[in-house]
Amino acid sequence: MPADKIAKRAVAAERKRPTLKYQPEFCEKLLAFFDVPPFRVTEVMKRDGSISLVETAAELPTFAAFAKQLGTTCEVLFSWEKKHPAFKEAAQKARDLQSNILIQNSLRGNYSASFAVFTAKNLLGWKDGKEPSETNGTLIVKWEDSDE
Repeated sequence: MPADKIAKRAVAAERKRPTLKYQPEFCEKLLAFFDVPPFRVTEVMKRDGSISLVETAAELPTFAAFAKQLGTTCEVLFSWEKKHPAFKEAAQKARDLQSNILIQNSLRGNYSASFAVFTAKNLLGWKDGKEPSETNGTLIVKWEDSDE
């Protein structure tokens, strides 16, 4: 079968798939998904019999992973945020939890600095202090003739 026919069938099948409908309990599921300890500490016995503590960062929860768990997409989650105030509030709380995990693991050296900066800027909307801030005002420059 030609590739274009396969692609057309895949698109048609996608259109027939029912869209997951919003349910109020998704708010609780979202918060439970994001509310994980930032790291865990495990005792490891060395060959000499002494015990060492090993810290392991939690997998950073993401909206993409939550959407996959529900069997939907991030686009659907974002549309729910626009339509359902309770889900919007839960999503903001989830971002706060995500931010805490990122901060805690970055400060403890569990995430590389470059990953932490990139993630904070792209997932959480953080900005570097050196970036120019947006201004809504208009800059007016007046030239005055001097009588010299």
